[in-house]
Amino acid sequence: MIANALIQHAGPLWDEATRAPFLEALAAGTLPVEAFDRWLAQDYLFAKDLTAFQALLLAKAPRACHKALVGGLGALDKELDWFESHARQLQVDLDIPPHATCRRYTDFLLRCAHTEVFPVLIAVLFGVEASYLAAWSAFAPAGRYAEFIARWSSADFAAYVQALGGLADHHPHEAAQQHFNRVLVHEREFWKMSWQA
Repeated sequence: MIANALIQHAGPLWDEATRAPFLEALAAGTLPVEAFDRWLAQDYLFAKDLTAFQALLLAKAPRACHKALVGGLGALDKELDWFESHARQLQVDLDIPPHATCRRYTDFLLRCAHTEVFPVLIAVLFGVEASYLAAWSAFAPAGRYAEFIARWSSADFAAYVQALGGLADHHPHEAAQQHFNRVLVHEREFWKMSWQA
């Protein structure tokens, strides 16, 4: 994945988006419960809006790109069910307003979905998913949150991200890097929000 040109040209933003005190504390078992609960609720709200983004991206996609994108939408729908199940078990309220940081991120995604062309949108989605894979893959699935680490560092998720990277490579656009980098800024701020509130 590191060989992807969008990642290579992102500079320090890549590390800023994929390394965070929140994740280090989660992996070490020292994450405060309130920080985890905040992340869980806000990431759920993010995933709901990401579903809308991906549906609009699919509507703009060439037919040859549909298989990976349809599969991604199906997986995201199952992920929302998974979030809801865990939130019930952990007694985390999902019926809350998005944090301003989450709202800025999803506003960016939805604005892009309505105004940008497919090659830019696939770079955006690749940025979202590739940075998430890299962030979680830095840790072994162990401890209280092993299931969460395993979910976003799995071989299946990695294969999906690789497929998105291939689509981005095959549909370059002069604005792709700029939008990819903006995703990384939003990812960096989302981790900070989850850690610091």
